[in-house]
Amino acid sequence: MLSRLGTSGSAVLLISALACVPAGDEKRPAGAGEKPDPFAASSTPLPAGYKGPKYAVSHDYPTEAPPAPNDPPWRKALNGAPIGPDTAVAYMSALKEYVTKDIKTLVLDYANWDAGKARWYNMPWLYSIQDPVHGTYPAGEFPSSMFPLSGLKTPGDATMNTYVVVYYNDTAGYTLGQIWGKDAAAPDLTKAQYREGAIVVKVCLSSATRATWGPMDGAALWDVYGVPPNAPSGAKPAFFQGSVFQVDLIVKDSKTAPQTGWVFGTLVYDKSVPGDAWDKLIPLGAMWGNDPDVNSAANPNAILKQSVVNPVAPLYAVETLGYGGRLSGPNDGAVVQNAIVDGAAAPRVAASSCLSCHSTAEWQMQSFLLPSPSAPQKNRSPSPDVTSDGFLYVYKPGTVEFNRWFQNRLGNVPKDPGSVALDFHMNLAFKALPLWAKATQPSTRAERSERSDPALLLKTGLPPRMHR
Repeated sequence: MLSRLGTSGSAVLLISALACVPAGDEKRPAGAGEKPDPFAASSTPLPAGYKGPKYAVSHDYPTEAPPAPNDPPWRKALNGAPIGPDTAVAYMSALKEYVTKDIKTLVLDYANWDAGKARWYNMPWLYSIQDPVHGTYPAGEFPSSMFPLSGLKTPGDATMNTYVVVYYNDTAGYTLGQIWGKDAAAPDLTKAQYREGAIVVKVCLSSATRATWGPMDGAALWDVYGVPPNAPSGAKPAFFQGSVFQVDLIVKDSKTAPQTGWVFGTLVYDKSVPGDAWDKLIPLGAMWGNDPDVNSAANPNAILKQSVVNPVAPLYAVETLGYGGRLSGPNDGAVVQNAIVDGAAAPRVAASSCLSCHSTAEWQMQSFLLPSPSAPQKNRSPSPDVTSDGFLYVYKPGTVEFNRWFQNRLGNVPKDPGSVALDFHMNLAFKALPLWAKATQPSTRAERSERSDPALLLKTGLPPRMHR
């Protein structure tokens, strides 16, 4: 198998980070007959006369590896103890404090955000799914029944939609540069392993505001330019707002997480906390392993050893925890509605988690993000097996098949034989590589079904998200 992929091979992409740029300075996708620009911001043009900030892909990746952190503040917060129920929230709070200087500006003061100057970076090749203001792309569609306890209002068949954008710190940006090089034309998968201290930040928006979902009262609001949520087919782009309700913080820390190499953490918006909208983003929890020895289907009350949830997290954020209470945020789609399990309809199944989803990051992808049968096809994301009436097949929780998604392994070990492991980098495997292949390998375009096209798969709502 070739590890360096050119236009005749398989594709890869890491996430694009956005920089705020003056009007007229942003890159645009290539026109008909032109070579595609992997660093284009968005294929959706802004209206004439728009004077506000715009997204640009930050891709001046470091060419020298930053020094590995010796004793980073998040690890210091453990005070020499292992990460666990008594230390995980402190670990996440320290990690949040570490990124606050930059990411608070991104969240609350976007007009003054400069990703390149702050040394945060983005993924190439995502222009076809990104909005031109913040670079967000669609993540999921959730009916009000997904959050039955917290009062989400979605009239009729309407959904609450979510949108995300991802940034990489300088250590992670160095790896992006090693994979993509200067032109992002031939990604090198032999260099897809991240160095210690790599940090990935994902900002998540909800189309719900305080008028439709009480927990969003006071949350930071971002402008998005794209087809509005629940718009009819053929609708034109327009401006709408989204509430910043979740921020994921992921750090490469093999000392703290020796079985996987990563600690996954999630911040969620809590309107009851004092301070501004950034202060109100508190740890939902942390996860550093899949607890493969805990069969949560057989023993739902079993205590997890590698996943901690903040006991004072807001109600809406714990409605969508993953399998057996493993960490998963409200944006993450770990709960599947309309599932078929063992031949029977199941209205609500907690089937995934942060790490189990990301553990499928490989190329070629052979497994779906959720514990579901899949139909992998060359140069595209696996598409879930979905019945004609919209039910998703899910393996029975606790079975051998289901548990394949809940094993611990390092990021250089693929989930499936014959694939290249991508160090838990789901946006590379599930987004960038398929989009890179689509843009650079014309022969594969006719082979792609609608559901397997990443940009369209996001709109199916089956499952509601799981597109980390």
